Amino acid sequence: MAELLKAVAHPLRISIIDILIQKDEMTVTEIHSLLNIPQPEASRQLTTLKNAGIVNCKKEGTARIYFLVDKSISNLLDCVENCSIK
Repeated sequence: MAELLKAVAHPLRISIIDILIQKDEMTVTEIHSLLNIPQPEASRQLTTLKNAGIVNCKKEGTARIYFLVDKSISNLLDCVENCSIK
């Protein structure tokens, strides 16, 4: 549980999760373009999320397509957001 909470404790990773909740699947290129961050930074954040079991990827040709393992992660984000507001 600590690794999961640690993984969602970064604004960029929260943004990536939010994007994947809406879009289902995206490449690192699409994510870095949408968030206007360097591609290596997007890759680092995706690796952290993947290591925590939040996202996974599949290979299509030369591209890696990232997706959420379980969309119910949005419930955790809502809980964290509500706790931080109080």
